[in-house]
Amino acid sequence: MIHHFSKLAHGLIALLHIPPVSFVCLFLPASIAVIQANALADFLYDSIHTFLNQFLVQIDTLPAPLAAVLGGNYGILAMLPFLLLYALPTILIFAALISFYKHSGLISHLSYGLHKFLKYFGLSGQDLVRVIMGYGCNVPAVVATRSCSSASRCNCVSAIAHGSICSYQLSSSLAIFAVTGLTILAPIYVCLVGINTLIYLKLIRPKSYQDAVSQIEAPKPDVLTVPKLKTIVTETNHTLKEFLIMALPIFVGICIVSGLLQYFGILSIISQLLSPLMALFNLPSEAALSVVLGSVRKDGIAIGLLNADLNSLKVLIETPVQLLTIVYLAGVLLPCIVTLFTVIKEMQLRFALRMITQQACFAVLCSLVIAWVGAFIF
Repeated sequence: MIHHFSKLAHGLIALLHIPPVSFVCLFLPASIAVIQANALADFLYDSIHTFLNQFLVQIDTLPAPLAAVLGGNYGILAMLPFLLLYALPTILIFAALISFYKHSGLISHLSYGLHKFLKYFGLSGQDLVRVIMGYGCNVPAVVATRSCSSASRCNCVSAIAHGSICSYQLSSSLAIFAVTGLTILAPIYVCLVGINTLIYLKLIRPKSYQDAVSQIEAPKPDVLTVPKLKTIVTETNHTLKEFLIMALPIFVGICIVSGLLQYFGILSIISQLLSPLMALFNLPSEAALSVVLGSVRKDGIAIGLLNADLNSLKVLIETPVQLLTIVYLAGVLLPCIVTLFTVIKEMQLRFALRMITQQACFAVLCSLVIAWVGAFIF
């Protein structure tokens, strides 16, 4: 009996070393976590927003600059529901999930299986864990790359900035697709970002990265165990503290800056300057505001496209390809400001400038392909 059980266990572990199986085992629970966290946030959003709206009405009576910083569309209190409902729950779920993977030994087997595929893109198998963590929030994911090898950390950070669709970005994109009745575009969008991220990493990866991460030792079959709940709770609390200490002050700062930019009309000026460029992507000029706001913070995609009733679009979008193009361009063109500041702190300014230049150029190229090839096919 013990012999047969041992053979079964070894057979199951061997399955975990097959790249497609490793990917599903790692990505599926993370996807479920994001979907459930966003569903809970959607359920609670109206109640929280109604509660805060009474304070926002009072804030609007304050002197103009202060009212814009605290309220308006981009102020601290106006953005608080997004932080509390969409970012924090997803971060907590991801932190607990990754802690479970790590201390159960699953991460060693899944990383080994994925490494055979990812090494060609300058990543190790363990790096994908940080990229998936970025689907909760890019900030703790970038911080988590401290434990990456020196050979793969740059590519891992680039993968997070480009390909990790954070909870703000995902929820905003889903809302836009739902309003237009084109929810079928949601999985297409996620797959498109994933595939393009791999192409992007292949293009920017120095050959030395692949050589440096080309070897990984197979884990022992008997390392699987049931982790202690206390360990998972402790690591989850640590991740939460890192987020609050590092990301929250930047979040508040960005809200202040965004509120002032709106108050002084600078966002409108930037949008007007970019409006003629939208024709290059077969988009109406009004779509420029969504690109600008999405580059500042990822929920800006929805702010720029959705009307206040959240039931219709501000911009006339005629085809599904146009909608996919604008959501992709606004979401991927640049990392949000909070992520960018984190990258600068972790990797220094020179790397951050090179990263956003490469990312912006690649995003523009991909958006042009989506816009015109998609229009030709469909």
